[in-house]
Amino acid sequence: MFDHDRDIPRAYTVPGLAHTAASALAVTWALEQAKTLGEQVALYAPGKQNLNDVQRDHPAVHALISRGVPVRTWRDHHPGHGVVIALWPDEKHLLEADESSATQALVSVTWNAKDTLAWAQAKNAAPLGGTRPDISPIRALDPVVAVAIDGLGVVVGQHKPVDGYYRGAIGKGLTILLRAGYALDPTALHAHAIGHGWRADNAHTLREVATRINEGRVIQGMKTAPLRDDILDHWRAGAADPDEDEA
Repeated sequence: MFDHDRDIPRAYTVPGLAHTAASALAVTWALEQAKTLGEQVALYAPGKQNLNDVQRDHPAVHALISRGVPVRTWRDHHPGHGVVIALWPDEKHLLEADESSATQALVSVTWNAKDTLAWAQAKNAAPLGGTRPDISPIRALDPVVAVAIDGLGVVVGQHKPVDGYYRGAIGKGLTILLRAGYALDPTALHAHAIGHGWRADNAHTLREVATRINEGRVIQGMKTAPLRDDILDHWRAGAADPDEDEA
């Protein structure tokens, strides 16, 4: 959909695996991808202190470190170049690693299933170590809502963080949908957004604004938001005819 939404190999270790087995599977996958793509492998960890016990608990990771594989942490500006092994990421840093132009393939060593599975579903990541768990959204998006989110993605822009002006546009669009009787599931909206080219921070804003709209709150900037008066009709037409423009 957007240049920002790149098609790269992605995988994750399924929840419930022994930690040693999970990291070994991720390293094996990463090395295979690196050979296929002609890229280096990089490790991306929460902090250097998280690697203190890898020799005992994660020998495959320790072997990479001993070979001099680059190690990046959440304090760095990017997750590294090439095939990135995200060790025990939270949602925020996993999505940032995914959208980094330096990342050519990405595997997540799952720690908290909630932080990994929405990304895995949205990006169609391959499961490692077992069958794909049921990670469907709690509520499937109505086609009109899906078209609206895609259209709002065009409005807010995908290559810059949402400012107050465009946050108001998101709020106005979601309010229009809610008043027209469409359900707004923040989790499902977020999953759809990250699967359709939204920046990680913008998708987070979408989820946060949706939660507030469901609570009946007004988002600052809604009155001056750059949405046409007939936008709901436009979204409905787009849902009825997928070839319609999204903007």
